[in-house]
Amino acid sequence: MREKERLLEDSIQNLRKAAECQRTVRKWVQTYVRPGRKLIDICNKLEDLNRYLVNENGLRAGIAFPTGCSVNNIAAHFSPNPGDDDLVLGYDDVLKIDFGTHVEGRIIDTAFTVAFNPVYDNLLLAVKDATNTGIREVKKNIHNIH
Repeated sequence: MREKERLLEDSIQNLRKAAECQRTVRKWVQTYVRPGRKLIDICNKLEDLNRYLVNENGLRAGIAFPTGCSVNNIAAHFSPNPGDDDLVLGYDDVLKIDFGTHVEGRIIDTAFTVAFNPVYDNLLLAVKDATNTGIREVKKNIHNIH
């Protein structure tokens, strides 16, 4: 039983480390993303900071998957390749960023949407409301999860 509790505590600590890294990277990248930036540069800077903060160490800690940097009608999972220098974020674009951090195989995944043109403000509010609704429902029903 003690071993089971120790393993659970280790998992929780690994998740906390990955989550703190995610929080810091997300906060920073939201200040870095702006029209005129190349998508590849956004992803590279994000991943470099992610690796640094999690203290990348082979399979023990690092990025969990390539950063998704999807624009407009691409809903998710697009990642620019090295050399994609012509993919530049524009003022009228809607950008979805999805990135992951892992520590000892425990993954924390974050996704968020960015837009600069106020015409998309209602879309951003709807996305935020949907996310908050999902979180609220999980919290209400967490006692049923085993």
